[in-house]
Amino acid sequence: MSFCSIDPGARIGSNVRFGHGVRVYGNVEIGDDCQIGDFSVIGHPTVREGSSPLKLGAGANIRSHAVVYEGSEIGPYLETGHHVVIREGAVIGENLRLGNFSDIEGACQIGDFVRMHSYAHVGRGSRIGDFVWLFSLTTLMNDPLPPSHLADPVTIGDMATVCVNAQLMPGVKIGRGTMVAAGAVARGEIPAGVVISGPDGEIAGPIRFVMHMESRTRHPWHRHFADAYPERARSRIAALGAEIDAEAAAVAAL
Repeated sequence: MSFCSIDPGARIGSNVRFGHGVRVYGNVEIGDDCQIGDFSVIGHPTVREGSSPLKLGAGANIRSHAVVYEGSEIGPYLETGHHVVIREGAVIGENLRLGNFSDIEGACQIGDFVRMHSYAHVGRGSRIGDFVWLFSLTTLMNDPLPPSHLADPVTIGDMATVCVNAQLMPGVKIGRGTMVAAGAVARGEIPAGVVISGPDGEIAGPIRFVMHMESRTRHPWHRHFADAYPERARSRIAALGAEIDAEAAAVAAL
């Protein structure tokens, strides 16, 4: 630990390692076996007095120049890129991976094993299920009349995938297992297990397989890429996939 500033009120678990220039405020609880990268700020104060502590679960790997505010509860095995921000009031499950320059703008609920690539923006109040993927440059909006004090956050169901540069408009509800294609704009209420594409949010589906045409590689959509997750998560993926397949089939039959 070199040239760090750690308030004496901070509660720090065992085997926690701090990089150069880290600032840890007092309203913080850090679990065991965490790594905090250079020049990160942990427990940044909010404008509200009496905020709850930042609770950072065990095994986190927070890379350099991250800013994580007080008042959030983050499950074990958080992994971030560089220059990320997590604002106050977020409730985050197990093993979130947050890419470089991404931000979570507070009061959000995020499930387990969520993956966010670089430059993802999660608007305040968003609700994100388990095993969701947000690829680079995706935006979750929450203001239906910007700039205003109105708030209509986005909801994303379990195992949904939002591809590069997709825009999720205020109040959209993305069904479980749905894919929002690259560059698409999603609005309204989207059923489970479909594809959303284009600037008008056209709906096609249900999804059964996804194929890469050049290599002819394909995989069953709602159990895809399971080997990218820890072994302990795979039974949950299988169970959720079966539920979503049934839900999507029921929607398609209407």
